[in-house]
Amino acid sequence: MIYTMIQARMGSSRLPGKVMKEVVGKPLLEHIINRLSFCKNVDKIIVITSEESENEPIVSLCERLKIDCFSGDENDVLDRYYKAAIKFNLNEHDSIVRITADCPLIDPIIVDEVIEKHLDNDYDYTTNTLIRTFPDGLDCEVVTLPILNEIWNKAALKSEREHVTLFIKNNPENYKLGNLAQDRDLSNFRWTVDEKEDFILIKKIYECLYDDEKIFLMDDIFELLKDNPSLLKINDMYEHNEGLKKSLENDEILR
Repeated sequence: MIYTMIQARMGSSRLPGKVMKEVVGKPLLEHIINRLSFCKNVDKIIVITSEESENEPIVSLCERLKIDCFSGDENDVLDRYYKAAIKFNLNEHDSIVRITADCPLIDPIIVDEVIEKHLDNDYDYTTNTLIRTFPDGLDCEVVTLPILNEIWNKAALKSEREHVTLFIKNNPENYKLGNLAQDRDLSNFRWTVDEKEDFILIKKIYECLYDDEKIFLMDDIFELLKDNPSLLKINDMYEHNEGLKKSLENDEILR
C-alpha cells in the first residue's frame, strides 16, 4: 500500500500557525488533504503532527475530516514518521509518500508520477527534488518502509532527524535513488509557504483558481501567472529551502 503522510505543526518560527491559515474559507491543511485525495496511487492519507498542545487545532481538523492523525516528537520528525508507521501497522511492502504542510499547491498528478516511477523501478527512495525542475512547493518524496526503518536507526545529525530523508541524500551511494524531472526547468518559482508574502501569493492564486467542483493544477497556475506577472513579485525576495539551510548551520554549531 501507499501511505501519504503530511507533516504539519503550528509552531513555525517564521509564520506561526500557517497550516491553519484560511484561504477561500478553508485552512491550508484542509486544501492539501483535498488535493492529495485526487491522487490515484495513494491508498491512505495520514497527518503527522507533534505532541505540543498548540497543535490541537490540527488534531481537531483531522477528526472533522475523518483523517487519521498521529502526534509525535516535536523536533525529531524522522521519529514521528517511524512511530506513525508502527502505529498504523505498515509492513515491509508498503511505501510512504512524504508531503509537508507548507505546500498548499501540491499537484496530485505530479505526486502520482513520482509514485509510479518509484514502483516501476523498485527504488528505495524517489523524489522530484534530487534534480529540481519543478517549482518549490510541489515537492514529493517516496520511501520504502524498510529504508525508513534503516535511516531511523542510522541518522545521527540533528538536521537528519528534522529533515526526514536527508540521511539518504547524504549517503546516496548506499541507496537506489529515483528522480522525476521534466523538460522545462521551473525550479526558480517559489510556491511554498514559509513567510507572510508566500501566504499572500498562495491566497491570491486560490482566490483566482479555486473551484469546489474540480482541482487546479500546475499548468493552470502558470497560465494565471503568465496573465498576471505582477504576482511573481510578491515573494521574490526569499531564498529556497531556508529551513534546511538553517538546520545545516545548526549542525555546524553543535559540532
